[in-house]
Amino acid sequence: MRTSLATLRVFAAVAESGNIRLAATRLGRTPSAISEKLKQFEQDIGAPLFESGRKNRLTPVGSFVHTQVRDLLSHVDRKLASLQAYSRNAIGRIDIASVPSIATTLLPAVIARFRSQWPAVEITARDADSRSVADLVQSGTVELGIASMPSERRALVFTPLFEEPLGIVCRRDDPLYRKRGGRRWSDLQGRTLLANAISDAHAIDAVPPPAQAPIVVYNVLSLLALVRANIGITILPQLSVNEPQVDIGFVPIDEPDARRTVGAITRAGEVLSPATAALLQIIRDQLIQIADDFSITLMSDGAISERS
Repeated sequence: MRTSLATLRVFAAVAESGNIRLAATRLGRTPSAISEKLKQFEQDIGAPLFESGRKNRLTPVGSFVHTQVRDLLSHVDRKLASLQAYSRNAIGRIDIASVPSIATTLLPAVIARFRSQWPAVEITARDADSRSVADLVQSGTVELGIASMPSERRALVFTPLFEEPLGIVCRRDDPLYRKRGGRRWSDLQGRTLLANAISDAHAIDAVPPPAQAPIVVYNVLSLLALVRANIGITILPQLSVNEPQVDIGFVPIDEPDARRTVGAITRAGEVLSPATAALLQIIRDQLIQIADDFSITLMSDGAISERS
């Protein structure tokens, strides 16, 4: 099978627009040329990719092919962007994704320091929950992810960077905040718990079941707003509430499983570009500077876990 990148882009455009004419407009091609490319691609694959001639619904084979093609094109586009950056007398391009706590607490200082040394390097940064960060790395959309590893993935390598405590985020007038002594999972009994990507990822069995129907929020700013409005309380790492808050606070949980490990996520078998490797080293240096302030435990360079 000798399928070109142009053919893959044609298929992706039709699959995503659900219409040959719209795909033709998007790609600057004629509808007949698009139809011919699709016909040839289906012959190469050896199975129908669309349910009907209207091309508005993928077959099961088509859905699988679309996922693979989308990931491949994303990876190719990132590599092409790196080549273009290099040709403009830059030393490279960095595409990174991280969990919001890293994006807001760590990356500003990291990027400022990096730019002072390598101002010509192009940087694209995204923030997302850990599962989405891993997806972005696995698809080739970004080269480096900083997050927890949500599950075992053969295609990824996880290098632990630090471990941090989880805690309860609640209003300062909440009894949990004013309570003396350590807080335990049992203290959440009967409370409205605002679930989030962190609590989903850890699935801590000791957390009591919610007294009411759960509220799930995946944006940290929205979570803090709901806590502030006295809708409920939530579980977050301290890095997520790094800015001084007048009416809400963070209280650590005195339980051995109330911790999460954050690390660097990369694709198995790939070596980081020099620019991205330099950025990762600055991340390590910055973690050393903030470790005491946020009670985080740094992981040694040798503590590398490859998921297989």
